[in-house]
Amino acid sequence: MNLVFVTRKIDRNDSRTGFVFDWLTKLAAKLDKLYVICQEKGDASGLPENIEIHSLGKEQGLGKLAQGFNLLSLSFSLGKKSDGFFVHMMPVYAIISGLSAKLLGKKMIFWYTHKSVNLKLRLATMLADEIFTASPESFRLASKKVRVVGHGIDIQKFQAPSSKLQINSKFQIISIGRISPVKDYETLIKAVAILVNEKNITDVSVNIYGEPAKPADHAYFADLKEFVRKAHLQNNIFFRGAVAHDKTPEIYQKADLLVNLSETGSLDKNVLEAAAAGTLVLSSNEAFTEKLSTISSHLTFEHDHPEGLAQKIETLKNLPTADRVALSQILNTWVSQEHNLANLVNRIVETYRP
Repeated sequence: MNLVFVTRKIDRNDSRTGFVFDWLTKLAAKLDKLYVICQEKGDASGLPENIEIHSLGKEQGLGKLAQGFNLLSLSFSLGKKSDGFFVHMMPVYAIISGLSAKLLGKKMIFWYTHKSVNLKLRLATMLADEIFTASPESFRLASKKVRVVGHGIDIQKFQAPSSKLQINSKFQIISIGRISPVKDYETLIKAVAILVNEKNITDVSVNIYGEPAKPADHAYFADLKEFVRKAHLQNNIFFRGAVAHDKTPEIYQKADLLVNLSETGSLDKNVLEAAAAGTLVLSSNEAFTEKLSTISSHLTFEHDHPEGLAQKIETLKNLPTADRVALSQILNTWVSQEHNLANLVNRIVETYRP
């Protein structure tokens, strides 16, 4: 079986899209040939030999119109040699590749996980044969084509070698994601200020991994750093910059807790990756509320409520080691059963079989 996989970027070192490497590697193991079309190509070293990468030329400076023509041409030429298309996240790619898929009579699966709904998403949904998404909250457009299949987390990559025990001199908190207002980092900083300055709980350390992308994000980042300075939290909160995807397993495994404050309304991969690594997670994201609440009331907090977040951090910090280990094992089991990349890959391949 041959497939065409369409995505935005191929770069094993990219902090946001590096996980695609895991997907391609696992998927290629089930296929004769995997043709990958990407808008931008970075470091693609280490991929299996049966993967063939075609860039739309963003890294060469080509404009969006030229990239669009390239996508249409590649979709048609590669589609003729394939059994179907798998389009990842970008509705405009699904529209263009979907036209080729219809002309060639090939099945197209569109993967989408975001609460945003617009005209492009509606058109992509019309052209897709099936929509794969991670959770009901991750696709907000009603359609009989929607299949909730869970996320694709490489469990073996993230899983800690053994049960995690408290060994850190300070309670190690991490948060991973682009530095942007939608990530609500100010609530985390306010919560730490409550712990350190009001409750005198100083043995906490927060490492924030990510970097700003847009001009507004840079202004927001400057405000965050100034907030940390004024709150005298320079010894507790550290901005570590972006981190390559391959480096994240070790970061998760060394941490005690991941705090997720994103307002995307869809299942953020970093929460699932942390849980797979045996790290406790604490989230205000509505997409996680129902599931995490059934596991433990300690794992969720109200958005934009630093007092509540501070209390939850303190509670998790003070959990007996045996309780923390038991909770981390439950989280790992949840991700292994419902968001396992191996299961997702099998589901993808089976969908294209006659």
